Amino acid sequence: MKEISQKISYEEFFRKAILNLRDPKYRGIHSVFSGFNQAFRDYYNEDPISVTQEMARQGKIEILPSKRGIMIYLPGEAPKPPMESQKILSKILDEPTNSDNQLIEHIINEVAPNGLKTFPQDFLEHEEGNREFSEIEVPVTSLQIDPHSQTTVISPRRHFRYDAKTPSEAKYIIYAHKIGEKRIRIPSDNRELFKMVTNYEKYCKEIKNRCFDLF
Repeated sequence: MKEISQKISYEEFFRKAILNLRDPKYRGIHSVFSGFNQAFRDYYNEDPISVTQEMARQGKIEILPSKRGIMIYLPGEAPKPPMESQKILSKILDEPTNSDNQLIEHIINEVAPNGLKTFPQDFLEHEEGNREFSEIEVPVTSLQIDPHSQTTVISPRRHFRYDAKTPSEAKYIIYAHKIGEKRIRIPSDNRELFKMVTNYEKYCKEIKNRCFDLF
């Protein structure tokens, strides 16, 4: 990898780009969405991909895979995944490690600085006292949609089965259910139910896209 005469070095270009292009809330920049790749081509008349990989190999920058490109960081500033041994131990004990908790907290702070919304509480348009609910009993285990029916909610071993009136009601039950709880209250207004489920799915998609873009 050669340096270009009368131009700043690759290392200095990367450093300036990261410091000047990144959002104050984030440590890195996206190679494509930030405009970095195109700026690099305009300045050096070279392909930035091979140079970026070489800079990362030399430890002058850090990179992480991201949707439609990579995230570029200054040395020591990229989010660190948990160590492999910690992952294995966590799986054996079925407990999160400190590194897991730190990584989860970091991701949440990045994609939702004001905190994550909770379903269904944060998707109700009016106070609960202004609406009618029905209530069903559910097992304390996990629930899922029957793969053969969009309106049937089942437990993994099919010991529990509930036939919802609409796909939205079935989804509402899945989204609202929490392990250990035995009852779920369901709004009786089907239009409101559909709107809550749709808004929640839209919110989840937005959070997912932010994760892809940032990490």
